Amino acid sequence: MINKKILGSAMIMAFTAAGVSTTTQAALTNGSTLNLNSGVETCVAACASSSPVMAISSGSYFAMDMNGNGIINASEKGGLGGHNGLILGTSQAASGAHTGASGTVSGENPGIDAPWNFAGSTGMDFTVSPSNVLSASGNQATVDLSGWRVTWNTIAAINMGGGAWNPRGGAAAGPYYNGVANVVCGVDCGNGDTYALDYSAVVPLGDPSGFGGTHYFLHLEGTVSAVPVPAAFWLFGSGLIGLMGFARRKKI
Repeated sequence: MINKKILGSAMIMAFTAAGVSTTTQAALTNGSTLNLNSGVETCVAACASSSPVMAISSGSYFAMDMNGNGIINASEKGGLGGHNGLILGTSQAASGAHTGASGTVSGENPGIDAPWNFAGSTGMDFTVSPSNVLSASGNQATVDLSGWRVTWNTIAAINMGGGAWNPRGGAAAGPYYNGVANVVCGVDCGNGDTYALDYSAVVPLGDPSGFGGTHYFLHLEGTVSAVPVPAAFWLFGSGLIGLMGFARRKKI
């Protein structure tokens, strides 16, 4: 006779091994993709002139706190456009940064986001280690971004993996920890849910970019593409349920 308790325990173990919650509440998992909503630029000053002042008002962006006041101002933001998105649990390459605006030369190989412009040169973001989910509960999670790097103005890799700081004004509340990004979803971080990721770092002193010691902030927002549960897993689970039913009928 097949013991139903053993089978029930086996199913729970199978759910756990497959990374699937046994409750109805979803949570962010490795294998999911954080798709990016592009940064939207709007006029903030001198809008009627021939040289209006533009700034990022919504969407994904990075920011460099150039004046060092610890506040992320609209004028310090640079918009990010989506490409492959941030794929959790993997590392993602990018190369081809150069002087001048994006698209002026060939050889750009973006990964997470589309090539962007900063201070007259082109850059892209990438990771040198997997962006693993560190913790996840309900609609909140933390993600390892210690491998976050920037390639810009022909510089192969600017280390943005440490030096967390707590920005004031215009940025999501912390606290922030070295190499750790905070994620908040609209409902449960399930497939199609909205999310906002916030992360802070400091450019290392002596960096060849010339921005050593500058505070950096990253804000990504968009929708989650959750990894689907393999069909084979559900077949396995269905088989276990069938065996439980058979054991019950045999006992009767």
